[in-house]
Amino acid sequence: MKVSLKTVSACRKTMKVEVPADVVAEERAQLLAYYAKGVALPGFRKGHAPKALVEKKFAKDMLSDLKDRLVPKYYHEAIEQEGVKVVSVVDVGEPELEAGQALKFEVTLDVVPEFKLPKYHGIAIKAEKTDVTQKQVDETIDSIRRQHATFDDIEGRPAKAKDMVQVSYESTIGGQPLEEKVPAARGMGKGKGYWITCDEESFLPGMGKALIGASIGDKKDVTVKFPAEFIVKELAGQKAEFKVEVTGMRESKLPEFDEEFLKQLRVESEEELRTNVRQHLEDAAESKEKRRQEDEVCEFLLKKTKIEVPESAVQQQARNVMYEMARQRMMQGMGKEQIAAQTEDMMAEAKVKAEEQVKLRYIILEIADAEGVKAEEQDVSEEIARMAVQQGKDATEYRKELEKEGHLEDVADQIRFGKAVEFLLESAKVK
Repeated sequence: MKVSLKTVSACRKTMKVEVPADVVAEERAQLLAYYAKGVALPGFRKGHAPKALVEKKFAKDMLSDLKDRLVPKYYHEAIEQEGVKVVSVVDVGEPELEAGQALKFEVTLDVVPEFKLPKYHGIAIKAEKTDVTQKQVDETIDSIRRQHATFDDIEGRPAKAKDMVQVSYESTIGGQPLEEKVPAARGMGKGKGYWITCDEESFLPGMGKALIGASIGDKKDVTVKFPAEFIVKELAGQKAEFKVEVTGMRESKLPEFDEEFLKQLRVESEEELRTNVRQHLEDAAESKEKRRQEDEVCEFLLKKTKIEVPESAVQQQARNVMYEMARQRMMQGMGKEQIAAQTEDMMAEAKVKAEEQVKLRYIILEIADAEGVKAEEQDVSEEIARMAVQQGKDATEYRKELEKEGHLEDVADQIRFGKAVEFLLESAKVK
């Protein structure tokens, strides 16, 4: 078998394979014997028709089957022979096969990148404080109480801070309806029966605070300036005029620290609740700091490593990132139409993120190889069990799914990735 490789780009190659004529002839003979044994031709019993007649009758089918047999078989042999680390098959050309001749076919492949690791021992990173203040504890306790608050309809007084106000509204930008001016903000230009809490956390920036003092039946003009980091990028930095009518009002009543409320929270006392909250905040702060330090390490590696990655891997990861971005937007209250209007910008952002993620995966796994980091069988089993619980599946059946789909190695790689990052943090120089 002859194999030749041609480099198209850093991570893409074309591989030409030529299977010798005698090998093809042997495979053809085996295939013909299989056909002859299983078919019946007029005038002959099943399996007794002359092979020449069988070959003539089923020439087209046999040629197709022969290609289907030979191409995968000798593709894999060629990959093994040349030691090519394949990421994905981009294209398989139409195989060339003439009677008595060699089989020739060409495959376009994305391959694992080759690159040089930077010096990764002792990466310098900064440490930030993770202290939890009493104010943070108090604010969290207040938040817990608000989550368990009850709401009563109220009349006869203006809205106060933390009240919920029901409004109907229409908005414009520069005199033009908001949704005409910014199609990506579809669904945000007008609303009816929309409840807004009178605080700083309103989805429409400043709207909640502007409604403090309003009464049922009041009509107000409210100017909303969308911040630079607003979720709908096309609205970022713009000002919109909202004509608002107050149609309802509710007052929140926070629960007291009585026996019933404490029982709901599964604590014996307010003191125990505060202790638990502080511990939770401290754990969260430490986890956040660890992630920040991990990000520093990753940023260093991306900056210091010259690497090109397979386009097919980036495209696949971009689809994953795109899906996650859409899911997050839906959780934040955006409708499908709004998300669809942002598809182009979201995909551009997803591709940038995906390329960084793919680069980082190759870099970290290369470090794992260099340091002999392994995923033990117990690690893999525990991770599969965790993933199965998340998806509500049986761990044994889920493992079979992963094996069938060829994703079991991905689980091991993810474990090795995590261990390698831990190693990098442990060896880092923290200032």
